Amino acid sequence: MFPNNTKTAVNKLAAGSMRMSRTRNRFIILAIILTTWLITSFFSIGMSVSKSWDMQEAKLAGTIAQAILSAPTEDQLEKMKALDYVKAVGLQAVLGAAEDIAGDPDRTAHLVWYDETEWNAMRRPAIDGWKGTYPAAGNEIAAPLDLLRQMGIDKPKIGMSLPLSYTVISGGKAVQHKETFKLTGWFKDYSQLGSGDLGSLLVSEPFVKQSRAVVQEVDAASILFTDNKDIGKLIENMRQDLKLLKDQELSPASGISYTDSGRTSTLIGYGGLVLFVMLSGYLLIYNVLYLSVAGDTRFYGLLKTIGVTRRQIRVMIRRQALRLALIGIPIGLIAGAATSFGIVPLALNAIDIQVGGSISFHPLIFAGAALFALITTMVSCIKPARVAGKISPVEATKYTGITPSSKARMNSGGSKLHRMALRNIFRVKKRALIVFLSLFLGLTTFLVINTLVLSMNPEHFVDDYMRHDFQLTHESGGDKQAVTPELLEKIKSIPGAKDIRTTYLANTMLDYDPKVFGKYVDEFKARYMVGGSGEVDFAKRPDMFMGNVIGLDPADFREANKKLPSPINEERFERGEVALLDGEIPAFKAGDNFTMKIAGAAKKTKLEIGGMATFDHLVTFRNTAPNVYISQTAIKKIIYDPIIYKLSFDADRKDWPVVAKQVKALIAGNGDLKLESKIGMMDMMQSAKLAFYILGGGLALILALIGLLNFVNIMITGVLARKPELAVLESIGMTSRQIKKLLLLEGAWYAFISVLLVTTFGNALGYGAYRLFSQEATYAVYTFPAIPLAVVIVLVAAVCLVAPVAAFRRVRRSPLPERLREAA
Repeated sequence: MFPNNTKTAVNKLAAGSMRMSRTRNRFIILAIILTTWLITSFFSIGMSVSKSWDMQEAKLAGTIAQAILSAPTEDQLEKMKALDYVKAVGLQAVLGAAEDIAGDPDRTAHLVWYDETEWNAMRRPAIDGWKGTYPAAGNEIAAPLDLLRQMGIDKPKIGMSLPLSYTVISGGKAVQHKETFKLTGWFKDYSQLGSGDLGSLLVSEPFVKQSRAVVQEVDAASILFTDNKDIGKLIENMRQDLKLLKDQELSPASGISYTDSGRTSTLIGYGGLVLFVMLSGYLLIYNVLYLSVAGDTRFYGLLKTIGVTRRQIRVMIRRQALRLALIGIPIGLIAGAATSFGIVPLALNAIDIQVGGSISFHPLIFAGAALFALITTMVSCIKPARVAGKISPVEATKYTGITPSSKARMNSGGSKLHRMALRNIFRVKKRALIVFLSLFLGLTTFLVINTLVLSMNPEHFVDDYMRHDFQLTHESGGDKQAVTPELLEKIKSIPGAKDIRTTYLANTMLDYDPKVFGKYVDEFKARYMVGGSGEVDFAKRPDMFMGNVIGLDPADFREANKKLPSPINEERFERGEVALLDGEIPAFKAGDNFTMKIAGAAKKTKLEIGGMATFDHLVTFRNTAPNVYISQTAIKKIIYDPIIYKLSFDADRKDWPVVAKQVKALIAGNGDLKLESKIGMMDMMQSAKLAFYILGGGLALILALIGLLNFVNIMITGVLARKPELAVLESIGMTSRQIKKLLLLEGAWYAFISVLLVTTFGNALGYGAYRLFSQEATYAVYTFPAIPLAVVIVLVAAVCLVAPVAAFRRVRRSPLPERLREAA
């Protein structure tokens, strides 16, 4: 036989079949569009949010370095650079401080030097708006924009003069200088948002030599690893490789915890959602293609009667699928890109990201989504094409896609419509399984998202975060009183302000007594000095046993005293004879005595330990020694004009907006004070909920639509496939009204079973997702999604009841005799 090239004929048949099946093509293209759009949007949104948070973390820290080593030696620097898991090592040194910024003696900025690697590899990526060049000459300097604005320079220029007063340590003494620098660059520094200072002025290496500042060794080395997956393990490996000295510290940059303990639940939840997304997309494309090819099986059987081979039918089906994919995938990618650049920025603006959001437009996202949709499309047509190719022409003419059961049913209720409807649903068990699974995945994801959003309780969040309605915090850490007597009186005079409390703060140095503090120090070292880096013998280095002394408001003391196992004498506490020690490490014995020297005090103070308590709502920081809590009367006796660290007060909820507005007006221009309020926190929380609704709700809606589209397609295809069967029923006396009722009952059964699955297993999954979510968000309160569930029930019921009746109306367009001829 001579070979016959049928490629052109097969292509024509594929094109003709596509033109004749426009409705089927629309469903397949829509399925491919939704799947591509879903995957693109999901990963783009997830990566954008994750990238934005990582970017904020780095910019607030001022560096992308992953670890910091204090006072590195030359030998250690050489070893670090030779380690295969170290990507870069940068050097930095703080030389002194510029003072009297903008004429204010309390405003200072650090003078900092970075080497080339530190600046280019670690600092430069963590700033915005860099203009100019890094200082190279001794009289050159670069400055943060905010600092320049405070100096009255709104429009800086390269080469402009910048007069500064600064102090460096030279020859063991603090040496003051006045010099006019040449500005070589400026930048937006976000690290000051976290530290509360004015930022850092960048100086050159020649300046270090000219100023004769004491920089025998660099202050610190910044380390960037080749891998960012297990930073904690890499840091531990480096500790062993470098053999750290006694007083050296090797720690994660910016104090970030790199353990997996806080991330496992998040990864489990995210992985589950990814699985839902991928499975839903696959089910949609596979189901639509399977049903559409199955519906055309009679057509393929007739083709075999005229000589078309099994292989040619498979090729024809694959080419149809490929053409439809090439139409649907680009549209889905465009929709995904529009989501990334349209909805994602709105959501990121709603989230409290101080340094601005970052939209992830990685080509791999779009390439992966296109590849997944294409592979799914091609895989989905393999089995239908195989079935269509194997079926004989005689079988194809009678093919309906329904395998009749050989079991006889002799019960008396078999003719009841509702039982017939239930049997019809499970006549093709695989099709029924796909319908229920698709509906379950889409609607359950919708419910899970709503459960998590509704569980984000703003009031519980602010109550968990803040004890009082308003609080002013002295964040700059300076010695200048930010809450002045005048400001305090003005706040007290605000109508509606009540329960006004003040908290004083000072640094202190405790005399280390092993009998009193030995157990505490052992526990402290076990928690925070693991690995040998930073081990300190406080008996030999008493200057390292530093802490904070807090002057408690009488109301705060009385509340804490009531909760003590043995309340202490209030009068003795007020006189300054008894103190409370921080209870984070409960290692103290009531009745023991200790002494301390408060910064600025003329002499040491001896106190008795009255008990242990924690006041995390007042101070969240600690030092090597425990925090000491004494009365305000006592701290005022010991030092003159102690700093008011925090001012807290309450107001009636109806007065919150007015009070907040008045307090903001009072502290306007005061950069040392930070105002936090419950109303502000609630607004932030509402914004976060809105962002969650926009991002998560959009994805959940697409998944729900996928499930419903699957059902509609199956119902329409199923009714069309049963066209001959319904014609026979109508011919033997079954009215069209009864047939409609039968189809309505089938839809009702679909709705009932789907709703039953969603309300039981779906809500169980929602609660499980909440439990995982609540481990990260302690403020979450489980809220049953009653309204979303009602919406799901109504939507499912409407679609399940309307779709089969609409399909039957389409079938009845053909006269009964014509439908009977097709059945024959």
